[in-house]
Amino acid sequence: MNVKTIYQRLKPNIKLTLNESARQYDSAKKLKYKLMSSSLYHELTLAEISSLMCYADVYTYEADSADVLYGKIFLNK
Repeated sequence: MNVKTIYQRLKPNIKLTLNESARQYDSAKKLKYKLMSSSLYHELTLAEISSLMCYADVYTYEADSADVLYGKIFLNK
């Protein structure tokens, strides 16, 4: 069984925006590599989730607690 990384499970619009940010900002590139090396959403810190929201253009008013805790707003099912 092949386990997908968090990066592979990102929704297409989130991945596209993150990639654009990674071309501009080193911190976004570092976050992208973290997502590429992690397979469990729970491995991310709150700071990394906050950065993902920033670099993926997800506003805090769009996210609820389940989005932050389980990544529902970022990940494909």
